[in-house]
Amino acid sequence: MQYQIKMVSVEEVMSTDPLCIREEDILTKAQSLMRETGYRALPVTDEKSGRIMGILSRGNALTVTSRKTNVEVRGVMGHNVVTASPEEDLFSAARKITESGVRQLPVVNQKGKVIGVLSSMDILRSFVDHGYKTVKKNLPEVMSNEVVSCREDDEVSRMWNMMEQSGFGGLPVLDKKGKVKGMVTRMDILRKRSLHIGKESGKSKKTHIIKAMTANPKTITVDSGTLKAAQLMVENKIIRIPVVDGKGNLEGLVDSEDLLKSYLS
Repeated sequence: MQYQIKMVSVEEVMSTDPLCIREEDILTKAQSLMRETGYRALPVTDEKSGRIMGILSRGNALTVTSRKTNVEVRGVMGHNVVTASPEEDLFSAARKITESGVRQLPVVNQKGKVIGVLSSMDILRSFVDHGYKTVKKNLPEVMSNEVVSCREDDEVSRMWNMMEQSGFGGLPVLDKKGKVKGMVTRMDILRKRSLHIGKESGKSKKTHIIKAMTANPKTITVDSGTLKAAQLMVENKIIRIPVVDGKGNLEGLVDSEDLLKSYLS
């Protein structure tokens, strides 16, 4: 089965004609592109050669407030870019994603020019569509157990700080009884400009998470298994799912990178 996975190449699955930005672009332009497209990261390329220069993640994009219109992409982008080649197999690309902690790989040719983008969900969807079975069967083997969560009445500024400190791009939102009520992500903040947080400004609006979160998110029980979680994620086009016990209490969180690990021996 692993042999079949290796025979699927990056080129067969990647998104072609990638949306790229330039180092000199104003950050607000990149923020607008992320809001409009839903992309989690944008490759930064040289205008003449098309070579990869860096990458702008949602976390990078949200470090500056929309009022700072003079800030350029080069000032906040990441420089250590993990890439994939078009002829590389998905098994290898999945390892790059799980080992580096990124969710998206720019695909570059031999000249370093960006020709596509491959996401963790692209790979996971291919694995599910091809009927591949997971190696690690149980969710506790791959899910995050020590999950950072927030409450409906927490302030968005507090949630943003929790994301920055924990490294989680999305947090489960719990009600007063500890049940999962919603999910809130960096994209939720990016899409709602009035809730935008800029840590360099020292200012934030006292807005509650309930105004930013997605209510009634998909959840999965801890005994459901990794394959079912992968299928649920692909079917609903979501990259993270709260894991709950039989009573709906939060047990953990599983994301697309975690589920890629379940396919790797």
